Amino acid sequence: VLGAGFGGLEFCKKFSYEEAEIIVIDRQNHHLFQPLLYQVASAGLSAPEIAQPVRQILSGRKDISIILDEVLAIDLNKRKVRLRESDTELIYDYLIIALGAQTNYFGNDRWSVYSHGLKTLDDATRIRHRVLLAFEKAEYAGNAAIRERLMTIVVIGGGPTGVELAGAFAELVR
Repeated sequence: VLGAGFGGLEFCKKFSYEEAEIIVIDRQNHHLFQPLLYQVASAGLSAPEIAQPVRQILSGRKDISIILDEVLAIDLNKRKVRLRESDTELIYDYLIIALGAQTNYFGNDRWSVYSHGLKTLDDATRIRHRVLLAFEKAEYAGNAAIRERLMTIVVIGGGPTGVELAGAFAELVR
């Protein structure tokens, strides 16, 4: 199982076959509850409140092994997965690919220099740091125009995360 997100963990919880050996590979040692990342970014929650250790979630399952590593390559014909840190290849019978998502700029990758995605704890804490630092600077800004610029936040994306983030920042500004 590649990935310990919602898909990978749900598979592990539901699949039980006495003779099966399940190996979960993820580059993080925690499962991230991504729907609440906006709360971390807006200083409503701390990072540990939305991240739970994968080993804890799957504890008690003797048929499951967990490897902290990153997938470098998948060879579907030879049924092999090559890992970065351990520099090993694992052979599999069945492969579950549930590696999650990354920020998509829809063909406008140059935007990445000017914006921050919100897919990881690092993303959320980076946004939180920048916003709170701007608010601190605004507190002592010499004029209203500078204060307004420092207190202006733009959220791009009107999906659930964007709407929640915009609302949380609006509360924070007040």
